[in-house]
Amino acid sequence: MTIATKVKTSKKDLDSIKVPELPSVAALKAAIPEHCFVKDPLVSISYLIKDYLLLAGLYFAVPYIEQYLGWVGLLAWYWAMGIVGSALFCVGHDCGHGSFSDYEWLNDLCGHLAHAPILAPFWPWQKSHRQHHQYTSHLEKDKGHPWVTEEDYNNRTAIEKYFAVIPISGWLRWNPIYTIVGLPDGSHFWPWSRLFETTEDRVKCVVSGVACAICAYIAFVLCDYSVYTFVKYYYIPLLFQGLILVIITYLQHQNENIEVYEPDEWGFVRGQTQTIDRHWGFGLDNIMHNITNGHVAHHFFFTKIPHYHLLEATPAIQKALEPLKNTQYGYKREVNYDWFFKYLHYNVTLDYLTHKAKGVLQYRTGVEAAKAKKAH
Repeated sequence: MTIATKVKTSKKDLDSIKVPELPSVAALKAAIPEHCFVKDPLVSISYLIKDYLLLAGLYFAVPYIEQYLGWVGLLAWYWAMGIVGSALFCVGHDCGHGSFSDYEWLNDLCGHLAHAPILAPFWPWQKSHRQHHQYTSHLEKDKGHPWVTEEDYNNRTAIEKYFAVIPISGWLRWNPIYTIVGLPDGSHFWPWSRLFETTEDRVKCVVSGVACAICAYIAFVLCDYSVYTFVKYYYIPLLFQGLILVIITYLQHQNENIEVYEPDEWGFVRGQTQTIDRHWGFGLDNIMHNITNGHVAHHFFFTKIPHYHLLEATPAIQKALEPLKNTQYGYKREVNYDWFFKYLHYNVTLDYLTHKAKGVLQYRTGVEAAKAKKAH
């Protein structure tokens, strides 16, 4: 693990960064083929059905996998369940954004059908996730993976500082830590958590929570009321699904060079340019509906482009950002066949943010690397 060192920079001594002219959202939209904004409910529903069928196939196969491949096969099955479970989550993800269809009732229905079986409370998640998109890379308002400043880091206990470094933490950070316990945004299951402010929010929390409870009970019945069977074949796969989801969302917004902005420096387009497309390979991007390698397009138009048009929209956005390719605001893409190890590496090395300029923060390791390069 890298050792955190104090970057001694007074805010008063910081220079402002001159930001080049960034394209407007309207200009980016005009560059994208119009059909990319068409939401076809039948196509969207077909992906929901496909993911259900894939999960059913995996459940049909697991007795044979265990019989012939033993615990090694079961471990591989858990990873496969995590991948396909995350694909199902991505369909509900479109529902939550309204990119599944133009019908709110259909989005809400299919969102619950996609999320409740994987114990993701749809309406509460929709609420917290929307703010992440509205304020991407905003130091104070972004939600999901919290931004940690040097001051925050130094005030943490040892377990708070180093929990993410422990590999097994990834299996726990979505469920139960984020959705149930409510760190950092508030419990998604408890209607009086800090996430909810209105009666409508709290009622929606209860409805989505009950939907999850019904699915869990059905699974328990199908497991013949065996706690062991329930944990082995239902809850552990959900932990793998949570791990995959945590990795996806973490890698989309993390490397040592990304910038995070204080309120006076933040802007919608500027914040979205800090998003990174990551190609996982091995067919995983397609299985998970290109949420990994089409995420930049998704972030710019999260309510407008369904997942099955993201890859068509991406080259247009890349071209529109081409004049900025040698700046912090160009299109960002990485090929990460080592996605799991990249995730582990970043959890060790990316400890906290510090100022690189007035109102602009970057991970400590990035600031130190830039200073070392300048010194040489």
